[in-house]
Amino acid sequence: MTDHVLYILGISTSAALLAYIVLWSILQTFNANPTKRFLRIWVKLILYYAAYTMPVWIVLMVIGWSQNMLPVLAALSVPSLLLAIFATGMYFYTVVVQPNCLRVEHHAVDLNLSKPLTVAVLADLRIGIYSGKPRHIRKLVATINALSADAVLITGDWLYYPSADLVGQLMLFKAVNKPVYTVMSTSDLCYQSINTTKQGQPLLEDTLASTFDVLDISYIGQQCTSLPLKTMDMDTANSQPFNQDILRQQDSDANSVVAALCGWQDIPQRLADIDDSNTAAKAVLGAEIVNAINPVIILASRFDSLSDLPKSLQPRPLLITGAAKATQENSWWAQKTQDVQQSDEQSTLSNNSRLGKQRGLYQHASAQIFVSSGIGTRGLPFRLYRPTIDVLTIR
Repeated sequence: MTDHVLYILGISTSAALLAYIVLWSILQTFNANPTKRFLRIWVKLILYYAAYTMPVWIVLMVIGWSQNMLPVLAALSVPSLLLAIFATGMYFYTVVVQPNCLRVEHHAVDLNLSKPLTVAVLADLRIGIYSGKPRHIRKLVATINALSADAVLITGDWLYYPSADLVGQLMLFKAVNKPVYTVMSTSDLCYQSINTTKQGQPLLEDTLASTFDVLDISYIGQQCTSLPLKTMDMDTANSQPFNQDILRQQDSDANSVVAALCGWQDIPQRLADIDDSNTAAKAVLGAEIVNAINPVIILASRFDSLSDLPKSLQPRPLLITGAAKATQENSWWAQKTQDVQQSDEQSTLSNNSRLGKQRGLYQHASAQIFVSSGIGTRGLPFRLYRPTIDVLTIR
């Protein structure tokens, strides 16, 4: 009798969990307003929300095995059962626990600045169906506010199937107590351009660029500014393009200019075919970088932006970028073992990888390149490494 009751309880609980996951995933799929097929987002969300039920499945698995409730479970040996429990537990950990284990890593970079500059670098935020829950952003903002940094640099990849209300979803970033500078990735720009559904209804209530204005985030897509900014001119300088006169100021104040910060933004090919102004903008930006008086820090979403930078710059700029994706085909990265100069331990970090994703500091003939580890999740919902804020002390 007891076995029968447990069997019915196990089957009923399993069916209820499955129904809940499927229905809740449908609701969240509609909320995400996906630009791709409905089914693709739905399956990803089912995998994501199923992870939260893994502890229940472990309990049901143990009860079913011990009570011989199902022939499939009864046939499992002890090692097989332990392996199944371990796999289920790891899935729960990599989806639910790991994304919340935010860490801070410190790095030192030599750029011959007149005085040290500390910046916090965030990459691959991926606000949307996996990341960007209020608890995630609150923890991220609290960690940033506790850092002793002059500025926060975000390398793009802000979105991954976000909700329609971008301002509402990102409003917690307004609590950051430091100047924030960002560029947009090609995927972010796609969200900017594909802003309506096939029926003509708005896909996003606000564009990402207008959201930055509300959040007091400085968008420097194809512009330069200075770091750190004059305290009295902060609001004005954040909203204006780079001016060479700023770099020529010789000020002994603690907030005097020590570096130029330039955004180097890629444009999706289909958008570039429509508007070729990006090429001209990059030419102007390249000239500003070449003529800069102070050392240059370049913020980009992709590591292979290096191929578009002006050649033979002296001193070499620092390119800060998001992590390289394994799916990207790039001849420069394939030859990186030949180009990286391992002159000393400080100039080159060890080559860490996760499914082809590189991170750390590299030396190249045209620039120093810092590849940030990243925070958000894309593709399948699990993470195999902890989300990281990289803090660079640039000297």
